[in-house]
Amino acid sequence: MRIKTNWKQIATFIIACCLSVILAAPSFAATKTIKGFKFDHSKTGFALTGNHATARCESCHINGIFKGTPKQCSSCHVNGNRMNASARPVGHIPSSDKCETCHIPSSWTPASFSHNGVMGGTPCAACHNGKSAPGKPANHIQTSAGCESCHKISGWLPATGFNHQGITSGCASCHNGTTAKGKSANHIQTTAPCETCHTSTTTFLGAVKFDHTGITGNCASCHNGTKAKGKSASHIPTTAACETCHTSTSSFLGAKYNHSGVVSGCATCHNGKTAIGKPITHIATTAACETCHTSTTSFKGAKMNHTGITTGCATCHNGKTAIGKPSTHIATTAACETCHKSTTSFKGATMNHT
Repeated sequence: MRIKTNWKQIATFIIACCLSVILAAPSFAATKTIKGFKFDHSKTGFALTGNHATARCESCHINGIFKGTPKQCSSCHVNGNRMNASARPVGHIPSSDKCETCHIPSSWTPASFSHNGVMGGTPCAACHNGKSAPGKPANHIQTSAGCESCHKISGWLPATGFNHQGITSGCASCHNGTTAKGKSANHIQTTAPCETCHTSTTTFLGAVKFDHTGITGNCASCHNGTKAKGKSASHIPTTAACETCHTSTSSFLGAKYNHSGVVSGCATCHNGKTAIGKPITHIATTAACETCHTSTTSFKGAKMNHTGITTGCATCHNGKTAIGKPSTHIATTAACETCHKSTTSFKGATMNHT
């Protein structure tokens, strides 16, 4: 029985064996001459560069089979591949890009990453979680919004198109004067968080939900007649701070009054309406209260000054409030000032027989 010889198969086998020997060399360039035989691997459509140039031929050409050897990275570098090539790790970013878009044959890392191939709809936080890629820093603003709401793929900073949506607290973590605009120099003294009063995320003005909780001083920084209601025109002249007397943050009334800093203008309050004023029996005078009354705790003990007194002497000089007519005084119904012209002595009176 004659066996039919398949010369085509024999020829293919011989060529494969020869190439296996040639390509088994430890390394070669795009074109290598071995025993007079030149082989240019780039003509196969896969140039050997980087680590592929030092790889042994049989690591890719399993069992000496050349035909059908994959040329795409993703065909070899997958889990369970025949070539025992490193595969994409479980924590790899979700991307539809080809391996060579980011990686180079010499090494997987560092990768020249491009966000262009990131699968649509994939949230940034899927990678930027502090493990696969840098995530939120410790001082990041408190927000549940996705990274892409503010950050662009070209760079984290500057964050453009910022949107406060989802931010409910922790304003001061950004609004600290460094990351973002913080309290102004003339801001009221308070330990309350920004969001306690500032309810708008587009402007600091119009803080309608105002709460005085935590405010202990510097009331005038707001209560200046511009930002908030200030001193009225009839307010007593004083250099004392508002909080010196006004202890309520809901009303200006019921102030625990303190005369510290009050040097004049007593009558602006002591007018019988705002505070007790001159009694009906007060001596007739146009002098200011503080001319005689030097105590802010009592009206008594006034250092009497007759300046400005022209009539009504008997209202005080009645023998009770001040010395009055002696028993030896001439009998008369005339007013004291009719004869007595001096306010320092009763002597030297000009007698008038009228």
